[in-house]
Amino acid sequence: MRRLPAAPPRPVLHPHVSPALGVLQQHGRVAMARTIPVVCYSYLLPNRRTPSQGAKFEPLRSRSTGRDRGSAMARANPVAASGGEASPDGGRNPFAPLVELWRRTVQPLGDYGFGKRSVWEGGVGLFMVSGAALLALALAWLRGFQLRSRFRKYSAVFEFSQACGICVGTPLRIRGVTVGSVVRVDSSLRSIDAYVEVEDDKIIVPRNSLVEVNQSGLLMETMIDITPKDPLPTPSVGPLDTDCSKEGLILCDKERMKGQQGVSLDAMVGIFTRLGRDMEEIGVHKSFKLAEKIEALAEEVQPLVSEVRDSDLVKDVETIAKGLADASGDLRRLKSSMLTPENSDLIKQSIFTLIFTLKNIESISSDISGFTGDEATRRNIKLLIKSLSRLL
Repeated sequence: MRRLPAAPPRPVLHPHVSPALGVLQQHGRVAMARTIPVVCYSYLLPNRRTPSQGAKFEPLRSRSTGRDRGSAMARANPVAASGGEASPDGGRNPFAPLVELWRRTVQPLGDYGFGKRSVWEGGVGLFMVSGAALLALALAWLRGFQLRSRFRKYSAVFEFSQACGICVGTPLRIRGVTVGSVVRVDSSLRSIDAYVEVEDDKIIVPRNSLVEVNQSGLLMETMIDITPKDPLPTPSVGPLDTDCSKEGLILCDKERMKGQQGVSLDAMVGIFTRLGRDMEEIGVHKSFKLAEKIEALAEEVQPLVSEVRDSDLVKDVETIAKGLADASGDLRRLKSSMLTPENSDLIKQSIFTLIFTLKNIESISSDISGFTGDEATRRNIKLLIKSLSRLL
């Protein structure tokens, strides 16, 4: 049996420290101290890939030199650096500028001892810190917005005789637009007090407004509706101003105002209930008796109607109607025959002649009245009449 030749012994390198270069060499390995950046070419490393050919040594190069060479090769051959796959647009990788920018950013950090892991950890930490800062700014902005809106709100109290479903959260509307809500409800034996909060002090409620609690919609939702009436006021101060009560035009902060009940489902149910009770008191059986009397009256009237149909009364009425129609036709024909243009001219001339005759009679009568108006003439006429009467 043939024996295989023994492997050549490995060269043993004793530990050696170079104080000038800061390099520690032991067991075929070289460790460079991080005191100063050094490019070392004189020290050799054993090549363990081909042990059968004996120990071969290759020069040691620094990390920065290898990194620079790798960067130069990546810039020279971007296709090979990306795994040998060419991009579809002209054989260039679209992410190559970003990768190069990232490498140029990380390379100085690597020279100062920051590795890839340290860079990623720093990025995550920076992201968390920036997120926390943005969250704090958002919370501060929201808090300030709430504080500003709280200072702009004002409250009022509306007094109603019936609650009609008013509760905390019931919307307050002005002409159908929601401007606030109910924040508290106090009940007593006399009335119901609804404490409302208006969202903006620029929204004013005139004192002459109509305040109603209505139930509307398919689910009969309860709402407080405010309807301003004419004349609309023009206040000079807002509801939060101290002089608002002195001016007396609008509803001021924490003031009271009376309201009334509007459209209510409870009221409608009560009306129908009372109507049903009244119908029960009247009695449905009485309505049946009335129907029986009407039926008997209809039976009595039916023979009279049949007699009228069978008699000649209808024929006489038809004959009279025909006679009236013929008479109206004759009158139309007479009118058309008399009112011709010639007859119209003759009638006009006759009217003019009659007017002239009346004028002459009027002048003659005036002359006679003037003649007979003298007293001497009247005496003479009387004496003449007496003498004639004596002769006769």
